[in-house]
Amino acid sequence: MKRAKITLVITMVSVLALGLGATDSRAGLGLGVHYLNTVGDMKDAEGFDSSAFGFIGGFSFGASLINFEADVEWVPDYAFGKDLWQPQAYAFIGTFIYGGVGVGIGHINGEWQDNPFYALRAGVKVAMLDLFTSYRFQKWDAVEDFESDDLNSLTFGAMFKF
Repeated sequence: MKRAKITLVITMVSVLALGLGATDSRAGLGLGVHYLNTVGDMKDAEGFDSSAFGFIGGFSFGASLINFEADVEWVPDYAFGKDLWQPQAYAFIGTFIYGGVGVGIGHINGEWQDNPFYALRAGVKVAMLDLFTSYRFQKWDAVEDFESDDLNSLTFGAMFKF
């Protein structure tokens, strides 16, 4: 598992370096809102609210059809009344209509989650507005007295990019 994480980081840094070296590069900041709906088995846990709204901020950069984004999401009062912070990184292909993959990890109740989440994301960029949806594959082992750790989620978001 550690080898896979190191390989992922090296690959992402290499791809980012290639994108930064391109002549048609652009960068920007974004702020927005995010809706998260847990569709995995965890949604059935007593006291767990499967729907949550949050705020998202990010930095995006890229060249031509390849773009990258680093985001931080804050979901107040997420699981069992705790705040959730999720740093995440994405790689996209496309400009007006785009799709891509990402990875992130949650920080809740003063602890990092044991496992990262992996995401598929698609969206549409219209002027300064970025509308997107994603599906996150996520496990969370920290909840006791529950048979499942499936925290898979369907998300919808809107960001204004500057």
